[in-house]
Amino acid sequence: MATETDAFVNDFNICCSITNDFRYLDDIIKKNEYVKKCTSNKAKDFNSLSYLIDRELSQSDCIKIGTGIEKVLRDVILDKNKSLSDIKQQNEKGKKEKDHLFCCENTKTVYYAELKSNLYLDTEKCKSTSQKCSDIVKELQVLYPEYTIEMYLVGLRYCTQNMMPKQVCKKYECIKDNVVGVDEYLQNLGACISFGNESNYKKFLNMLACEMFSISNSS
Repeated sequence: MATETDAFVNDFNICCSITNDFRYLDDIIKKNEYVKKCTSNKAKDFNSLSYLIDRELSQSDCIKIGTGIEKVLRDVILDKNKSLSDIKQQNEKGKKEKDHLFCCENTKTVYYAELKSNLYLDTEKCKSTSQKCSDIVKELQVLYPEYTIEMYLVGLRYCTQNMMPKQVCKKYECIKDNVVGVDEYLQNLGACISFGNESNYKKFLNMLACEMFSISNSS
């Protein structure tokens, strides 16, 4: 029958074994050539929205900023253009999510938009984004047969379309006429506000970030 001493010795042996394993793994890690050459890259991605935010953001914060801009721009559009109504419904399981969806009864126009913090995605993601936009337009044409459907893919990183690098625009060749910056999007939806340049737009983004991540919000 095992005694308390036997149990202690067994636990001690396990502990020693684990310690030896970690020493072994530490040695392997330090000798690995790939690991030796790795350095931390703290530079922000130029094509990402976070590039314009002065404070350091976690991955979670970046997602929140994108959602925050989406919701603030919705408020701006509805406030500046009283003829528009928000017709976006709650997301349903199995159905493609839409970022913005407005309707103008006066002109019989439905405005649908996808808002992206970073348009510089890999080829497959760009294709799937373009396909999603096209598919939703077809769905809306069925749902609103008497309405004109206007679709926009909004690059939240850019104030205007002409600020987008050519390699970004090329990734969305099949819907290139629908890819816009924030200024064009607001103007096309009748929201009479324009940032005009990246400096002003950056100021707006940092105002939003400061408010979202203020001490009072986190407490």
